[in-house]
Amino acid sequence: MNTQVVNHGDIILYPIQKLKPSKDSIKAKLHVLQASEVTGNRHEVVSDSLIYRWTKNGVEYIHCDKNYKIQHVGGDCEHGVLPIVAGTYELRHEDEYNPWMNELRRVID
Repeated sequence: MNTQVVNHGDIILYPIQKLKPSKDSIKAKLHVLQASEVTGNRHEVVSDSLIYRWTKNGVEYIHCDKNYKIQHVGGDCEHGVLPIVAGTYELRHEDEYNPWMNELRRVID
């Protein structure tokens, strides 16, 4: 059973047990989880095997049957590359509060 939380800066992956990919999952060997038009930076997951990505009840998930990795690509790449143990993860994006606009927004570097 995988219990490893993967914190990759603006993206955090929480392991989920007993949840399989949905039939409408997007399948690819590379998924861009977050991309910034301003900086050109992006967070991606990559594997030699297919990675499944889907949303259920407004929550994003990813799954791969083999170990894979998350990487930060672009100008400064401050988050580097981290391994991800095979399995299913809930994908959460970091939020920040802007007191001047009185709003909560998703961090996109």
